Amino acid sequence: MVILLDGYCLQSEKLTQTVYDIALLHSLGIKIALVLGTRALIDQALEAAGVDSELHLNKRITTARILEIAKRVSGRFRFELEALFSAALPNTPMQGSDIQMVSGNFITAKPLGIIEGKDYQFTGQVRKVDATPITQQLDNNAIVLLSNIGFSVTGECFNVAAENVATAVAKTLHADKFIILSQQQEVDALPKELTLSQAQQLNTPSYNLSCLMKACEQGIKRCHIVSVEQDGALLSELFTTDGSGIMLSQDSFEAIHIAENKDIGGIMQLLQPLEEAGQLVKRDRELLEQEIEHFIVIERDNKVIACSALYPYEGANTRMAEVACVATDSHYQGGQRASKMLRFLEKKAKNEGIKQVFVLTTQTAHFFLEQGFTEASVDHLPSRKRDLYNFQRGSKVFIKNV
Repeated sequence: MVILLDGYCLQSEKLTQTVYDIALLHSLGIKIALVLGTRALIDQALEAAGVDSELHLNKRITTARILEIAKRVSGRFRFELEALFSAALPNTPMQGSDIQMVSGNFITAKPLGIIEGKDYQFTGQVRKVDATPITQQLDNNAIVLLSNIGFSVTGECFNVAAENVATAVAKTLHADKFIILSQQQEVDALPKELTLSQAQQLNTPSYNLSCLMKACEQGIKRCHIVSVEQDGALLSELFTTDGSGIMLSQDSFEAIHIAENKDIGGIMQLLQPLEEAGQLVKRDRELLEQEIEHFIVIERDNKVIACSALYPYEGANTRMAEVACVATDSHYQGGQRASKMLRFLEKKAKNEGIKQVFVLTTQTAHFFLEQGFTEASVDHLPSRKRDLYNFQRGSKVFIKNV
């Protein structure tokens, strides 16, 4: 994964805790490339030095003086970060750690040039990411540290936007994840989950979100913004289903599909509370294995959070199918997932030549009425289902034409 530490993160009092979390990821065998984002820090250094900085098209024009300040700022935080990753004192999260951090001339840059009559001087752009030595260092269990300073084939240094470095590295390395560590304010201002198309429709996407969108457009499937202010936020974002930050993905975070045998355990967990409450007839694993082709599931980051089933019946005059086992994880109720599954099943039934779907329910009558079902009598059920009807349960019958 590629992690961009923006200027806010590098100044945060939580930086040490962030280093602990990254060190833990490293200990788990995750290959990590860190990129230093120093734009805000360069701004502060320029102000302190009384040096004016000109922006054109939201890009800094880097003079020779500004380049020297940018190199100084980048070098300072590079050394500070290397020092933090070198800590190994007893009774600390870094106890016994032996993390090698490697930096170098991995980024070949070229001048941005003249745009609309403005000479950007020492402002550069990524020309090439030297993937081979980066990969070798990652394979040797090192963390690779990259800055906003790129080097040209003529031996010059250029000030390159850190997000462009991070995006180029993520694309070149085919990273599984691209993460920006920033401030809580930005995390609070955006929806927790966005697809690329949803993000493109936002009127005022943040600077960091625009960076993630570019990475996503270039093939990185999962991109995140995580707050550095919240303890454990990075680990929570990576290792819990709902995370703690913002996630941008190429496709929807949730997917609905026909169930497979690997989904049986998740389906059983969903059905168990309803079976214990008497709302559903109990199904054991063996029966589910036999009926799995009838089930659909909604999967959220490889976890089954909702399920339903469609059982076809052949009748004398019409084909009907029963909608059954509608269940949603209690943590995800209220998100219209049952309605989504029902629409999926209705489309599936129609494609299979089924004319009507029906449901038997004791406690969710209003939901099915809201979905266009009408109440009917037991006599309207297919004969095979009617023969099995349990009059003691007294389930209501609802039918819908598809």
